Amino acid sequence: MRDDRFIRCTVCGSALTADEIALYKKMVNRGAEEFCCIRCLAGHFNVGTDSLYKKIKQFRADGCTLFSEEPKTRYLGVDYGDVRTGIAVSDETNILAGGVGVIKEEWAPKLAERIKEYVIEYGITDIVLGDPVNMNGSRGPRSEKAHALCELLTDVCGVNVILYDERLTTVSAHMYLSENNVRGKKRKEKVDKLAAEIILQAYLDSLQR
Repeated sequence: MRDDRFIRCTVCGSALTADEIALYKKMVNRGAEEFCCIRCLAGHFNVGTDSLYKKIKQFRADGCTLFSEEPKTRYLGVDYGDVRTGIAVSDETNILAGGVGVIKEEWAPKLAERIKEYVIEYGITDIVLGDPVNMNGSRGPRSEKAHALCELLTDVCGVNVILYDERLTTVSAHMYLSENNVRGKKRKEKVDKLAAEIILQAYLDSLQR
Protein backbone atom coordinates (compact mmCIF):
# COMPACT_ATOMS: atom_id res chain seq x y z
CA MET A 1 0.00 0.00 0.00
CA ARG A 2 1.35 3.39 -0.95
CA ASP A 3 2.16 5.80 1.91
CA ASP A 4 -0.05 8.91 1.59
CA ARG A 5 2.88 11.12 2.67
CA PHE A 6 4.71 10.29 -0.56
CA ILE A 7 1.85 10.87 -2.99
CA ARG A 8 2.85 13.92 -5.04
CA CYS A 9 1.55 15.86 -8.00
CA THR A 10 2.97 14.44 -11.23
CA VAL A 11 3.27 17.96 -12.68
CA CYS A 12 4.76 20.19 -9.95
CA GLY A 13 5.85 17.52 -7.47
CA SER A 14 4.13 19.09 -4.43
CA ALA A 15 2.67 16.82 -1.73
CA LEU A 16 -1.07 16.32 -2.04
CA THR A 17 -3.59 17.54 0.55
CA ALA A 18 -6.15 15.19 2.12
CA ASP A 19 -8.77 16.26 -0.44
CA GLU A 20 -6.35 15.73 -3.32
CA ILE A 21 -5.32 12.31 -2.00
CA ALA A 22 -8.98 11.27 -1.78
CA LEU A 23 -9.49 12.38 -5.38
CA TYR A 24 -6.24 10.65 -6.43
CA LYS A 25 -7.40 7.33 -4.93
CA LYS A 26 -10.71 7.56 -6.78
CA MET A 27 -8.91 8.25 -10.06
CA VAL A 28 -6.42 5.38 -9.52
CA ASN A 29 -9.30 2.98 -8.88
CA ARG A 30 -10.73 4.06 -12.23
CA GLY A 31 -7.49 3.27 -14.05
CA ALA A 32 -5.68 6.62 -14.02
CA GLU A 33 -1.87 6.40 -13.86
CA GLU A 34 -1.12 10.04 -13.08
CA PHE A 35 -2.74 12.80 -11.09
CA CYS A 36 -2.28 16.56 -10.55
CA CYS A 37 -2.80 18.71 -7.48
CA ILE A 38 -5.83 21.01 -7.59
CA ARG A 39 -3.66 23.99 -8.54
CA CYS A 40 -2.15 22.23 -11.58
CA LEU A 41 -5.54 20.77 -12.47
CA ALA A 42 -7.04 24.26 -12.45
CA GLY A 43 -4.21 25.50 -14.66
CA HIS A 44 -4.75 22.64 -17.11
CA PHE A 45 -8.43 23.51 -17.54
CA ASN A 46 -7.72 27.27 -17.37
CA VAL A 47 -10.01 27.90 -14.39
CA GLY A 48 -9.33 29.50 -11.00
CA THR A 49 -8.53 27.30 -8.00
CA ASP A 50 -11.28 29.05 -6.01
CA SER A 51 -13.79 28.07 -8.69
CA LEU A 52 -12.58 24.46 -8.57
CA TYR A 53 -12.87 24.27 -4.76
CA LYS A 54 -16.38 25.75 -4.91
CA LYS A 55 -17.35 22.95 -7.27
CA ILE A 56 -15.88 20.37 -4.88
CA LYS A 57 -17.88 21.84 -1.99
CA GLN A 58 -21.00 21.76 -4.13
CA PHE A 59 -20.36 18.10 -4.97
CA ARG A 60 -20.24 17.35 -1.24
CA ALA A 61 -23.42 19.34 -0.58
CA ASP A 62 -25.19 17.36 -3.30
CA GLY A 63 -24.11 14.08 -1.70
CA CYS A 64 -21.41 13.21 -4.24
CA THR A 65 -19.39 10.14 -3.13
CA LEU A 66 -16.14 11.40 -4.64
CA PHE A 67 -14.75 11.96 -1.14
CA SER A 68 -15.00 9.23 1.48
CA GLU A 69 -15.78 11.56 4.38
CA GLU A 70 -15.82 15.21 5.39
CA PRO A 71 -12.55 15.98 7.22
CA LYS A 72 -12.85 16.99 10.86
CA THR A 73 -12.00 20.62 11.47
CA ARG A 74 -8.47 21.22 12.76
CA TYR A 75 -6.57 24.49 12.90
CA LEU A 76 -2.98 25.51 12.16
CA GLY A 77 -1.69 28.76 13.70
CA VAL A 78 0.95 30.77 11.81
CA ASP A 79 3.05 33.65 13.18
CA TYR A 80 4.60 35.07 9.98
CA GLY A 81 8.04 36.61 10.40
CA ASP A 82 10.65 38.07 8.06
CA VAL A 83 13.11 35.25 8.82
CA ARG A 84 11.33 32.77 11.11
CA THR A 85 7.68 31.70 11.05
CA GLY A 86 6.15 30.02 14.09
CA ILE A 87 3.73 27.12 13.70
CA ALA A 88 1.12 25.80 16.15
CA VAL A 89 -1.74 23.29 15.86
CA SER A 90 -4.98 22.74 17.73
CA ASP A 91 -5.72 19.50 19.55
CA GLU A 92 -8.43 17.23 18.15
CA THR A 93 -11.08 18.96 20.27
CA ASN A 94 -10.04 22.43 19.02
CA ILE A 95 -9.80 23.67 22.59
CA LEU A 96 -6.03 23.88 23.14
CA ALA A 97 -3.23 25.14 20.89
CA GLY A 98 0.31 23.82 20.99
CA GLY A 99 3.47 25.04 19.26
CA VAL A 100 4.98 22.45 16.93
CA GLY A 101 7.78 24.17 15.07
CA VAL A 102 9.53 27.12 13.45
CA ILE A 103 10.18 27.48 9.71
CA LYS A 104 13.30 29.42 8.74
CA GLU A 105 12.41 30.64 5.24
CA GLU A 106 12.28 34.18 3.82
CA TRP A 107 10.92 33.42 0.32
CA ALA A 108 7.11 33.35 0.52
CA PRO A 109 6.44 30.64 -2.16
CA LYS A 110 8.88 28.25 -0.47
CA LEU A 111 7.41 29.13 2.94
CA ALA A 112 3.92 28.29 1.67
CA GLU A 113 5.13 24.87 0.50
CA ARG A 114 6.72 24.24 3.93
CA ILE A 115 3.47 25.22 5.67
CA LYS A 116 1.60 22.84 3.35
CA GLU A 117 3.69 19.99 4.80
CA TYR A 118 2.22 20.76 8.23
CA VAL A 119 -1.26 20.98 6.70
CA ILE A 120 -0.87 17.47 5.33
CA GLU A 121 0.84 15.99 8.40
CA TYR A 122 -1.82 17.18 10.86
CA GLY A 123 -4.89 16.96 8.62
CA ILE A 124 -5.47 20.72 8.78
CA THR A 125 -8.70 22.20 7.39
CA ASP A 126 -8.21 25.85 8.43
CA ILE A 127 -5.12 28.06 8.82
CA VAL A 128 -5.19 30.94 11.33
CA LEU A 129 -2.64 33.48 10.09
CA GLY A 130 -1.60 36.33 12.37
CA ASP A 131 -2.33 39.77 10.90
CA PRO A 132 0.11 42.32 12.44
CA VAL A 133 -2.06 45.41 12.06
CA ASN A 134 -0.95 48.70 13.62
CA MET A 135 -2.14 49.60 17.12
CA ASN A 136 -4.72 51.99 15.64
CA GLY A 137 -6.12 49.18 13.49
CA SER A 138 -4.62 50.37 10.20
CA ARG A 139 -2.65 48.13 7.86
CA GLY A 140 1.09 48.72 7.49
CA PRO A 141 3.75 46.96 5.38
CA ARG A 142 3.84 43.88 7.66
CA SER A 143 0.06 43.49 7.48
CA GLU A 144 0.19 43.82 3.69
CA LYS A 145 2.76 40.98 3.59
CA ALA A 146 0.47 38.83 5.74
CA HIS A 147 -2.45 39.46 3.38
CA ALA A 148 -0.27 38.49 0.40
CA LEU A 149 0.77 35.28 2.19
CA CYS A 150 -2.90 34.59 2.94
CA GLU A 151 -3.69 34.53 -0.78
CA LEU A 152 -0.65 32.36 -1.48
CA LEU A 153 -1.55 29.84 1.23
CA THR A 154 -5.12 29.62 -0.04
CA ASP A 155 -3.76 28.75 -3.48
CA VAL A 156 -0.97 26.38 -2.41
CA CYS A 157 -2.57 24.60 0.56
CA GLY A 158 -6.15 24.49 -0.69
CA VAL A 159 -7.66 25.14 2.76
CA ASN A 160 -9.50 28.03 4.37
CA VAL A 161 -7.12 30.77 5.62
CA ILE A 162 -8.29 33.13 8.38
CA LEU A 163 -6.48 36.41 9.07
CA TYR A 164 -6.53 37.07 12.83
CA ASP A 165 -5.53 40.30 14.58
CA GLU A 166 -2.24 39.58 16.35
CA ARG A 167 -1.52 42.96 17.98
CA LEU A 168 0.81 42.54 20.99
CA THR A 169 1.14 38.78 20.41
CA THR A 170 4.95 38.86 20.15
CA VAL A 171 5.09 41.20 23.16
CA SER A 172 3.03 38.67 25.15
CA ALA A 173 5.37 35.87 24.08
CA HIS A 174 8.44 37.82 25.20
CA MET A 175 6.80 38.67 28.53
CA TYR A 176 5.98 35.01 29.15
CA LEU A 177 9.54 33.92 28.36
CA SER A 178 10.99 36.66 30.58
CA GLU A 179 8.77 35.57 33.48
CA ASN A 180 10.08 32.03 33.01
CA ASN A 181 13.70 33.21 32.70
CA VAL A 182 14.14 31.94 29.14
CA ARG A 183 16.93 33.94 27.53
CA GLY A 184 19.63 33.88 24.86
CA LYS A 185 19.52 31.33 22.06
CA LYS A 186 16.69 29.34 23.66
CA ARG A 187 14.55 32.49 23.68
CA LYS A 188 15.00 33.04 19.92
CA GLU A 189 14.08 29.41 19.25
CA LYS A 190 10.90 29.55 21.35
CA VAL A 191 9.43 33.03 20.85
CA ASP A 192 8.09 32.49 17.31
CA LYS A 193 6.55 29.11 18.13
CA LEU A 194 4.99 30.57 21.28
CA ALA A 195 3.63 33.56 19.34
CA ALA A 196 1.92 31.17 16.90
CA GLU A 197 0.47 29.27 19.87
CA ILE A 198 -0.87 32.50 21.41
CA ILE A 199 -2.49 33.55 18.10
CA LEU A 200 -4.16 30.17 17.64
CA GLN A 201 -5.26 29.92 21.28
CA ALA A 202 -6.85 33.37 21.10
CA TYR A 203 -8.75 32.31 17.99
CA LEU A 204 -9.88 29.02 19.57
CA ASP A 205 -11.03 30.93 22.68
CA SER A 206 -13.05 33.27 20.46
CA LEU A 207 -14.84 30.25 18.97
CA GLN A 208 -15.78 29.04 22.45
CA ARG A 209 -17.17 32.48 23.34
